[in-house]
Amino acid sequence: MRQTLFFATKHYGMKTIKFIGITIAVLLFLVGLFFAYATINDYQPQECELISHANQCDTLKTSDTISVLSWNIGYAGLDKEMDFFYDGGSKMRPSEEQVAVNLKGIQDFLIQNDSIDFILLQEADKKAKRSYNTDQIDCFDKALPSHASFFALNYNVDFVPIPLAEPMGGVQSGLNTLSRLRPQKAERHAFPFNFNWPQKVFLLDRCFLATYHPLDNGKQLVIINTHNSAFDDNGSIRKAELNLFKDFLVNEYLKGNYVVVGGDFNQSPPNLKTDFGTEPFDFDDYVAIPDSLLPQGWHYVFDNATPSNRRVIDAYKKGTTKVTLIDFFITSPNIKATSVKCINLGFEHSDHNPVIGIFTFNNELKKE
Repeated sequence: MRQTLFFATKHYGMKTIKFIGITIAVLLFLVGLFFAYATINDYQPQECELISHANQCDTLKTSDTISVLSWNIGYAGLDKEMDFFYDGGSKMRPSEEQVAVNLKGIQDFLIQNDSIDFILLQEADKKAKRSYNTDQIDCFDKALPSHASFFALNYNVDFVPIPLAEPMGGVQSGLNTLSRLRPQKAERHAFPFNFNWPQKVFLLDRCFLATYHPLDNGKQLVIINTHNSAFDDNGSIRKAELNLFKDFLVNEYLKGNYVVVGGDFNQSPPNLKTDFGTEPFDFDDYVAIPDSLLPQGWHYVFDNATPSNRRVIDAYKKGTTKVTLIDFFITSPNIKATSVKCINLGFEHSDHNPVIGIFTFNNELKKE
């Protein structure tokens, strides 16, 4: 009897081990299949892609004043009550109702400022699980029918598997430039730098969006919307992006063009001295653009009295939550900034506050 029980136990033990082995093998196969699918379908944009080219466009006068608004809207999912998984929090997205409230708040602000010539939005979702598949680009187009709209993908992944408890899922998101003045062309320019495989398959493919506007002196105004890298442990990606960016900006200026850049740089401007009052500055994640990056005469234009971004490790609490300044403008030497204001919205509907700049053309400048 004991011998029979021994062989029976051994038999069932072997079956259990075999079942576990087969289960592990199947799981490994499915994981491998998933990574193979993700790799094969990895978004591979060209270094330069023409988004739009118009036969008819608006010509600006060099005596004109231009206005530019830059705002990372956080896909209408990073309001003041939100903490975010990637920033050390626990949540992936708020409720669908809250996303709708945030989106309406963002739209209302844009409608109130519809006289602004150029509106540069970052983290605008075309279709994404995190924003409940609402086409935010279409929403902004309808809110601002007086503006031409241009969209450049910088996040295009079928399924982001983390966090495991609540995966981000599919996401199509990017940069949205809304222009009251019809440009001659719009181009997507890649920042062709990323993490190693397999991380890069599930991360953003960073880029900047440039629109070209003819001027009455035969040159062009180049308006650039950018969203630079945030997560970069050793700084190599940030550095490579900045060097590529520098070459592009300087080359446009050497053509005689006028350049205004706005966006979320995920870095502070050089030599930043803030005056945020009781708002604690985020020195833990402080990274600044090197002062030596651009030649003499280029300008970093920002409002040092109001934070443009907050940490999303927890819900926003004024005077407690760490804040920083990473949203600003860069202008070529032939552009003058007459004012810049970061609008303090209290991070009500996004983890960024919008920044508005007013600029004129420096017609007296003699370029070397």
